[in-house]
Amino acid sequence: MRPNLEIRYPPFARSTMMNVVSLIQALLHAAPTQVTMDRIRRLVKLVGPEAPTVEYKADMAQSIATAVAALANTYGGLVLVGVSDRRVITGVKEKTIEAVAEHCHSKIEPPWVPDIVPVPMDDGSGRFVLVLRVVPGLTPRPMLVDGAAPIRSHSTTHPASRQQLAALFAENDVRAQADPWSIQRPDIPVGAGGTDERVDLVLRSGLNIAVDPRAAWRPLGEQHADRLAQALSHSPLPAVLSALVSTGADCRPFERRGHNRSRVIRLYWQAPAPDRTRGLPVPVEASLTAEVPGGYGHQATHLRVHLDVTTRLANWDALREAEWQPVSGRTEPPAEQWLMSIEALELVMDAMISALVDERVVGALAGLAFVDALTIAQPRVLHMVTSRPIPQVLDTRGLTQIPGAGNSTGVHVLADPGLDLADPEQRHGQVRSWLIQTALDAGLLGMEQRLRDRPRPTAAG
Repeated sequence: MRPNLEIRYPPFARSTMMNVVSLIQALLHAAPTQVTMDRIRRLVKLVGPEAPTVEYKADMAQSIATAVAALANTYGGLVLVGVSDRRVITGVKEKTIEAVAEHCHSKIEPPWVPDIVPVPMDDGSGRFVLVLRVVPGLTPRPMLVDGAAPIRSHSTTHPASRQQLAALFAENDVRAQADPWSIQRPDIPVGAGGTDERVDLVLRSGLNIAVDPRAAWRPLGEQHADRLAQALSHSPLPAVLSALVSTGADCRPFERRGHNRSRVIRLYWQAPAPDRTRGLPVPVEASLTAEVPGGYGHQATHLRVHLDVTTRLANWDALREAEWQPVSGRTEPPAEQWLMSIEALELVMDAMISALVDERVVGALAGLAFVDALTIAQPRVLHMVTSRPIPQVLDTRGLTQIPGAGNSTGVHVLADPGLDLADPEQRHGQVRSWLIQTALDAGLLGMEQRLRDRPRPTAAG
């Protein structure tokens, strides 16, 4: 059994853009008590002029309903009432809450009122900043104001064109980033004789990105695909995966592999291995698929992105040891199989999510979908599928099996949408929560204590 790994990768530097994206997402979904003046000040400072998903109103104004409807008809977002266009936070009187709610209900067709979170200012003025939250997927579409359907384009609001209005009315459901939960579970890869029994586990996360109607018929450009491959290659993921096999070889970049089509991009990475391991299965591989479903003549609505990591380390270690020790006379591989440590799994999960919130990756995906990067939601789903029961794949020493709990060969976990996954500490907390859920679903107790007793695995450059 391989000892715990110390995995090192370059530190992830958060950019202003990723700060804005994660703050908007967190404020959209956080509990009202977590919407604080500190977070509002930080967002206003970082956003600067209004963004595609943020709009300011200094006080009660007749344009508030238009702002709300425009966000609902596009990507969702926040209207901050009590913040001027010059980004001065002045607040509003408490009675403004009722006025805003009545105004939206009377002006918007069909009648609708956004979630209004009044945040008291901390200067003793008794005034509030009203955070109007337009959550994608939870609003009727289209929304009309005075007979027109306003939409957001970059940082401006204007009435939808006839074509845009027809597309809104033709929707069967909400065309929003609003379904980030619909990432399907992966399958164990299939080999020549059927399911690949050498696989230990497959991890999957991903994104579901609404495609701008202007890009509905456009093929996925080579330039953006190349940018995406380069961005993934410079993310923490390759270094973390390379450390699992400890070959000491340089990390390879992601490259196109398989049948890439005009509407499908497949990028592939595999762990580097010494020459003498030729003939062994690929020990660790990662792949990213970005697909606009449908074809020409069928309007696309979403860019589906799946990021998968597959390991075959149990069999690879056994075969490698047998091959590297021919003088021992051993004809059978060692009985003890490699098990992935909890610490290694934690770092792989963290690196996958880190890659999906990396500014360069998000920017390349936004180029493929022809949308502003600020409108792309954070990943919300992680799947793990194992070829054998989890205790036969992970090193679960120190955990206690619940009698009669049965076996588990996978887990489906969801991210707290109120967390900022671009923040290393909040992402770390989310991943540890997933590990606890993984253990419980496998009928194992003691993961919480194990994580409390062990520091965060080394991930510094």
